Amino acid sequence: MDVIDEVVSALGEGDLERFVGCYTADALIEESAGTPLAAGRESIRLRYEEMFRQFPGLRVRKIARLTVGAFVVQEEEILGRAPQPERHIAIYQLVDGLIARERLLR
Repeated sequence: MDVIDEVVSALGEGDLERFVGCYTADALIEESAGTPLAAGRESIRLRYEEMFRQFPGLRVRKIARLTVGAFVVQEEEILGRAPQPERHIAIYQLVDGLIARERLLR
């Protein structure tokens, strides 16, 4: 299982420590315009700990994936956070097998 499959699996299982372990220590998660949502593992842990607590049925389903060098572009469907499924594109940049940067296009 690659790190993108691992992070999606950990999110779906509500396994916060495994989820956070998929990111580099200085990882950055940002929205489409580049505004940071979380910077560093501790910030990621705090953001997603609340999300896991608030949405225990949260799941992500991979729709399509394209890999180019250290970048993975994945179209995803998010279930369990809103009445209807949500969709977004996640662009992941990998460094040494972990997620160093993630940009969410909604």
